Amino acid sequence: MPTHHFSSTSMNRRHVFALLTFVLLTWFSGCDTGLTPLNEPSGFRGVIRFRNWPPPDSIREIRLVAFETYPTDSAGILPTLLEGRASVFPRLETKLQLFVDTLHYEFTTESGLNLQLRNYDYIILAMQYGPNVLSDWRPAGVYSTAPGTFTPAPLRVLLHRITPDIDIDVDFHNLPPKPWR
Repeated sequence: MPTHHFSSTSMNRRHVFALLTFVLLTWFSGCDTGLTPLNEPSGFRGVIRFRNWPPPDSIREIRLVAFETYPTDSAGILPTLLEGRASVFPRLETKLQLFVDTLHYEFTTESGLNLQLRNYDYIILAMQYGPNVLSDWRPAGVYSTAPGTFTPAPLRVLLHRITPDIDIDVDFHNLPPKPWR
């Protein structure tokens, strides 16, 4: 009666193959997006709702700004932007539409300036109200999860995810306070 001898190398290969197969099957079965490209954008989207627009000559432009931390000094805003601790939407060569009731947006790593995978504590719709592009800005609306307040809600930008429902209400008769001096 012949006896079969398995070498330890043959057994190790089988174990490695079985383990690799198990890991791959587990990984692909847990993937909720299928085989999507690995370069999907990250960011958030929502709707900005406007009420009580002021006269056309009182607003020059509006932009979404996501600050990593709550700004307390206007002199620190430009360095914050330049250091990548805040992000602006849309990119500087594009402008958001003015004098509409609602504005749908998608602020992503591809459409914004400096949007990173991190926490943002203060997301606002900023409006430029005067001719000085460096200083004539103020918040017009704040992303908040507490309706009727200006309490900022934090948001984490996740890898390859677009977080929905980051909505902002703007009432030009009831603007949020400036957090900076």
